[in-house]
Amino acid sequence: MQEATLIHFRTSEKDYRILNHFYSFIYFTSPTISNFYKRLIRDHIHYHDVIFCAASKIIHALQNEGFQKQHGFVMTDQEGGGGGFSSMHIRRGDFQWKDMRISGEEWYDNTKDYWMDNEILYITTDEKNKTFFEPLAKHYELRFLDDYEEVAGLSDLDPNYKGMIESVVASRGRIFVGTFPSSFSAYIGRLRGYYGMSGKSMWYGQKDHADEMQRWVDPRSVEGSLYSYREFPIGWSEIDGETAPSKDKF
Repeated sequence: MQEATLIHFRTSEKDYRILNHFYSFIYFTSPTISNFYKRLIRDHIHYHDVIFCAASKIIHALQNEGFQKQHGFVMTDQEGGGGGFSSMHIRRGDFQWKDMRISGEEWYDNTKDYWMDNEILYITTDEKNKTFFEPLAKHYELRFLDDYEEVAGLSDLDPNYKGMIESVVASRGRIFVGTFPSSFSAYIGRLRGYYGMSGKSMWYGQKDHADEMQRWVDPRSVEGSLYSYREFPIGWSEIDGETAPSKDKF
């Protein structure tokens, strides 16, 4: 197998489905080689430039608004460019984990300690009824993708790009709160890690899982299908070096 040019993992049947992160099922004995392939994915397997360009226009507009309102916002990370606003992913729609579909009031109660007074919150969501967000709107300034239709030129883009654009925008928030166990929220967490932003600036809106990203978790300690429920810091932490990621530097 070591000499094979191509290894094919069968996924056409349920028992062989690989719903997993590449870095948690491929093991390299050398940290140097492992980090090389993690950087390869980070630097070359990513969204098209058109998606990043549209997202950057929205991020720029959000940050400008945050700074102009003089809410005291500062860049949380100069290299990562986070700050000026915070972000949320509120999954509703066809979300299969029904017990994770919490009310607007719960979203407010569970997250109110993370936000600044009157902070701008960018919300990526599949909820069409904006009245759902009224408990949050009473305390914060909410923004959605359709507020930036003209700024980002969304009408000229493939509509299938919208979710990807939103993930990039949400990844730049001062604080990000996601929906557990959404892989969309999880990937936003990985993007934040790629930018050098601390996992401790990400939370989940469901109380029982709020601090999932506040703790160092090795995927080898996770059972079965739970791999896909979240991302793990070994996917981005210290991958520009020659040593294995360490929880001591998390």
